[in-house]
Amino acid sequence: MKRLLLSTAFIIAGSVVGSAQSITYYFPQVVIGGGWMTTIFITNTMTSGAGAATIALIKSDGTPFKANWLDEMGNNVTNGSNFISVQLKSGETRKFVSVAESSLETGFATVTANSSAILGNAMFTQLGDSGNLLAEAGVPMAIPLMKQALFVDTTNGFKTGLAVANPNNLSLQLHVQLLSDTGQLVTSTVLNIGSFEQIAVFVDQLFPGIPAMVGQVQVWSTSPMTAVGLRFDGSGLPFTTLAPLAIAN
Repeated sequence: MKRLLLSTAFIIAGSVVGSAQSITYYFPQVVIGGGWMTTIFITNTMTSGAGAATIALIKSDGTPFKANWLDEMGNNVTNGSNFISVQLKSGETRKFVSVAESSLETGFATVTANSSAILGNAMFTQLGDSGNLLAEAGVPMAIPLMKQALFVDTTNGFKTGLAVANPNNLSLQLHVQLLSDTGQLVTSTVLNIGSFEQIAVFVDQLFPGIPAMVGQVQVWSTSPMTAVGLRFDGSGLPFTTLAPLAIAN
């Protein structure tokens, strides 16, 4: 399950839904291959009027994430590129599913739409050797924030991980603080994330030797980023996503 874990901060301005204002949001973790696939849903929530969006896919190292994606009709919408362009009539919904053709690769997705009424969701699916469904979890869209927190639970053999994407054209210095259930600082570290890069890591990899605990991990930077968490049982199945919380600076 190396470098899996998925990314996202969840406050999408519901007050502007339905306006003509453009919007950019993120799915900070996309995972393809190695028994994993990502599904992205996009919808036009306007009661009238058409909209358009472009989904750009970027690998963890900041390079274009070229892969094949199929729509709900089975049509290839990327043909090996890292872009999905979609036109949406009023009330229309589209579904795009990654094709797992290689070993595990991770990254993130940027959705740029010409209206804040064009909204989306993602879903991560783990498959068995015969292609059967093992586990699945949904991930809401995210907007960049400077400070976020994720719940941590490593009791009873569970593992918690986080993924962080840097949507900026400058490197990001990420401060990571692990807090106990009483809010006390357990330990901290600093990570450097390059321009348009992404990381995904388990908490016990960030902080080796920490005891089983319940608490939170806070991440902050002087530049906004997007994040999401995952929680696995000891066997790696099943898993669930953990939505970040916005923290006041």
